[in-house]
Parts: sequence; C-alpha cells; structure tokens
Amino acid sequence: MLPKIPIENLYYLLCYAWDVNDQLNKVKVDGRNYHSLENLLATVLVMACELLLRRGLVLEYLFEEFEVNGIRGKLNLEETLKKGIYGRGKTICQIDELTSDVLINQVIYSTLKRLVKLDSLNEEIRQRVRKIMRKFPHMRDVDVVINTFERIKLHRNNRFYALVLNVCKLIWQSTLPNKRHEGKYEFIDFTEDDFQMNVIFERFLMNFCKQHCKAEYPEVHREYIEFKLTPFGMMFKESGEALPMMETDITLYNSIAQKKHILDAKFYREAFVSKYGGRKKVRREHLSQILSYILNQENPQKAYTLNANGTLVYPTVTEDIDFSYHYNGSSHDIYVRTVNLNQPWQKIEERIKTDNKISVCSFIRKP
Repeated sequence: MLPKIPIENLYYLLCYAWDVNDQLNKVKVDGRNYHSLENLLATVLVMACELLLRRGLVLEYLFEEFEVNGIRGKLNLEETLKKGIYGRGKTICQIDELTSDVLINQVIYSTLKRLVKLDSLNEEIRQRVRKIMRKFPHMRDVDVVINTFERIKLHRNNRFYALVLNVCKLIWQSTLPNKRHEGKYEFIDFTEDDFQMNVIFERFLMNFCKQHCKAEYPEVHREYIEFKLTPFGMMFKESGEALPMMETDITLYNSIAQKKHILDAKFYREAFVSKYGGRKKVRREHLSQILSYILNQENPQKAYTLNANGTLVYPTVTEDIDFSYHYNGSSHDIYVRTVNLNQPWQKIEERIKTDNKISVCSFIRKP
C-alpha cells in the first residue's frame, strides 16, 4: 500500500474500529480540507467537544474533607478532636460535591492542552482548540498515560463520550515531546505502524460485519480453535499442554442456516509478494493460516464445520482483487479479497454491503 489511505476514509475506518460509527453524522468532517492526521483529529475533537458541552458534561459526586464552621455533611469526629478545633465552633466534615471536575472530563481537557502545544497543528485549528478550552468549566490538568483510559468505564449514561475518548487516546499515543523545542510536542504518524493499523483494520471489519452482515450471519465473534494433534509418548501430559490455541480474527455463524465463515484480516503494505522479481503471489504463510483454521475447526458431529469457508481480507489503495479457490477433497472454499480504501467512502460501503460477488457480505457465501 504505497499511496496512503485518504484522511477522510481513515476517519471512517477509525469510527467503525471504535464502534462509534453511529456518531459519524453528528461529527462529520470533510477530510479533503485537512492535509494531516493531527489537524483532522484536532478538528474532530473540537467538534465532538462542542456537542458534549451542549449536551452537558458528566457530573459525579466527589467526597472531600474540609474544615467548616459548625457541621456540614458527615462529621469526622476523630479528626475534629485530634485538631482541637471543636471548641472554636469548627469541625472536620466529609462533604459530597457534585462536580464536572472528574477524570473523564479532565482527560479531554488535558488532551486539548496538549494539542495547543503541538508544533505541526494548523494555526487556525489551534485557535479553535483554545476557544473550546475556554468553554470548559474549571478543570484540573492531569498526567495521562494509557492506563488512565482503562480507569474510565463507559456505560449507557456516558456512552456518548466514546468517540471523544478514542480520539484523545489516539492523540496521546501519537504525540511525543519535541526534543528540539522544550514544552512542545510532535505528532507521530500512526498509519506507519503496521501492527497498529492491522488492529484497526481487523476491528473495522469485525464491527462492519456485525452491523451489515447480521441478516445472513447473526453471530460475529472471535473463535478459539485447537490443533488436531493428539499427544502420546513418555511426556504425554507435557506435550498436550505445549500445544497453542488458534484464535480467529472474525468468525461468522448462522445457527439456523448452519453456515460458518472465517475472515482473516491482513493489513500489509503489499498484499502479494514476488520472489526475485517474478509474478506476485498470495503470501504462503497467510494461505497456510486460513487453511489451518478451516481444517482444524472441522468436527464430524457438526456438519456445518465440514462446509465452512474462509477468506483472507486485505485493504488496498489501488485495485480490487477477487480470487476464489476450492480445497481439493473437501467442501471448503478459500477466498482472497481486497477492500479498496482509496475511493469515496460511499463506494467502499457499496462494495462491502451490496449483494454481488465482490462484497464482504457476499464473499462470505459462495459466489
């Protein structure tokens, strides 16, 4: 994938990967107006913050101890007596205060402050970031690490924070202190990290299938598959425990129709490889992996496993590929498909959703 994925399409890809594509219409940006990821992410964050502030920030009760006149809240008698202030009409009390100055909002505010110090940020967008910061109520700045996001639990009442927090997390993962300019930060292009992009593409495909293929495959999940190897010999127990488990990227299943299909997402710069300048071919290790899933999941007691199919799915920015193979002596079909991300998102969705032989929802059935 030598040309880059268009920025606007990358935003759509991220929203599906984060499972917040329902917010695309609420926070919709035109990626053609932005020439860098940091400017796009900053714009998305500003727009999402505007929606949050209009809706109202999450409020939580914080319990803190104060020295007060008389008694307010819950009296801490031990501390009051220890400090000897009761004779002056004062006490130490624990008071619960409803406030927006809580971790979930502090993370967003701290991310906005970090963006302001980003060297490569467009000056107009920087001013928009400053403007939205001023709309926040008094908020403490916090040191954010990746574990910080794990401490924030989303539920039905704060689900609307999902997009904002995912953008914040990506910004913190992609910014580092600038060694040349103290107090400034530089943006690291996460699309150059093949591992991270593979995770994003895999989650995108999983969530897309959950939403758009559920009519044919109501169940979409990961699956653990054991190798069909039976241990024997002197070290029977040890050899059995030494076998790893296989985990599929995406398994689609229809319990009523008794159909099963395994998708293996592969984000690679080049979907196919050539040896010594010869004809490009499907990667041997990828074919071996999808075949291993299909053959080891077979169970004679479950007929649908004997007819299960598998697909290698690659993103591309050049052309669509549609290869189909039959595994000899079996009822298994193996497909190699691409999703061209270098086109308007509407066309990408049409390829994935429409009922034709090159769509994702369609290549999980025999053409």
